[in-house]
Amino acid sequence: MFNWLFGKKKIKPVLSKLDYWEAFELYALFDDLDRVKAVLEHTDNTRIDFIAFKDWFTEELGELEGANNPDFSMVREWFAPGADWDSLMGMQGFELGRSVFKRADRWKRNQEFVPGSIVWLSGEYGLVLRILTSASLSV
Repeated sequence: MFNWLFGKKKIKPVLSKLDYWEAFELYALFDDLDRVKAVLEHTDNTRIDFIAFKDWFTEELGELEGANNPDFSMVREWFAPGADWDSLMGMQGFELGRSVFKRADRWKRNQEFVPGSIVWLSGEYGLVLRILTSASLSV
């Protein structure tokens, strides 16, 4: 009981930015996204949905490359099985699409906010004060 009350708390190790990028394969994800951009640029397709996707993707990639903490949520949606990438590229882009989705999904599933984290949304910065759980919301 004494150890439980006064024992040392286990502290999660904090990853450096380099370790974080390596752990979540973000360098490899950007390499894949550059390959996607090259595929889109070398594909002759005049369909409106293809051109729109190409424009959205190029704009999003530019924003991701310039971001200090990139958010791959939109990329994850586009490359999810059966989503935009699959409908536009079919089997031609299957493996590349799965690679992008796998890495973006891993990043998304491992994002967690901890008190003290600085967050950015819609052009405004904020500070996470506490984490609300479903149990605390039902009170």
